[in-house]
Amino acid sequence: SESLSDQRRRADAGKYEMKYRDLKESFRLYRRKAKEIFEAQQRGMEDGGIQAGLLSLSDHGSEEAKLAYLRNLMVNYLSSDPAVREHMEGTIGTV
Repeated sequence: SESLSDQRRRADAGKYEMKYRDLKESFRLYRRKAKEIFEAQQRGMEDGGIQAGLLSLSDHGSEEAKLAYLRNLMVNYLSSDPAVREHMEGTIGTV
């Protein structure tokens, strides 16, 4: 039979693993978005301007990044202590 501290340690490890996966996914989306923007800027310089299609692609990627950020912010908010939650509410309100 497991002791209570072992069970808590396992639960904490699972919680941190989930946070790690969420952050890793957000970072992957961020990198992909940054690469798209960089490539669009490079093409814009070559073509002498920015095409409308690239702007819509950029807007879509930006929206994905914002949603990923908000999702991770909410996961952190829901798993935080009440004192930390109070501090985070201002940040969530601005997003």
